[in-house]
Amino acid sequence: MNRYAITEKAGRFVAGQTNTGVGTVLTLTDRQAEHELRLGTLRRLNVPDAESETGKTAPASKARKGAKSDPKPAAVEDAGEGAGDE
Repeated sequence: MNRYAITEKAGRFVAGQTNTGVGTVLTLTDRQAEHELRLGTLRRLNVPDAESETGKTAPASKARKGAKSDPKPAAVEDAGEGAGDE
């Protein structure tokens, strides 16, 4: 089990436990903390440097960036014929 600190983004409950304040340390399994880490409501404590740079959340954030850089929507491409002709 790993140790995690509650961040300022957290609501009333974090990983099914009552939030008692920013910086409160919770001991959770990876599975229990997974969603809260993605939300940014928990911060992992005592993470080795190599793991923090290549953490499990990094691929998910890269996937989101890829989704934002999609090519132009089809509606824009289809605006060719008749668009602007008067």
